[in-house]
Amino acid sequence: MVLQIINSKDINSNSTKISCTYLGDLHTEAKHALSGSIIHTDAPKDHDGEGKDFAPTDLLASSLGTCVITIMGIEAKRRGWKLGKIQIDVYKIMTTEGPRKIKTLVLDIYMPSEIDSQKLKILQRTAEDCPVKLNLETSVDIKLNWH
Repeated sequence: MVLQIINSKDINSNSTKISCTYLGDLHTEAKHALSGSIIHTDAPKDHDGEGKDFAPTDLLASSLGTCVITIMGIEAKRRGWKLGKIQIDVYKIMTTEGPRKIKTLVLDIYMPSEIDSQKLKILQRTAEDCPVKLNLETSVDIKLNWH
């Protein structure tokens, strides 16, 4: 693997800027430049934090769940389908030995009952192409359970 340093002035318009700030006592803030939305994090209780906000690894797990929902929503919108409520419960399992990292992400995906089997198959294939999933699947075990 080659590490390449890219100067921020060379980043093109196809990028998103997120400004991260350390607030002290293991708390951080991430600000989305385009929308101004702010997310706070805290180290988890089992890693010297207070667990008052999402841990950074919780955000990674959340990114996967929300990306799967979003990519299915995009597919449905393009096809003129109404999706109804989709809920995904993401379970993050950390390693217990060696370096601390996410070992497994289990997604329990609850689809609306009005989605027929043909649409469900299309949406399941679409979920496999979620950009976050594609980036993570070589380093994290990911399981999608459909309900």
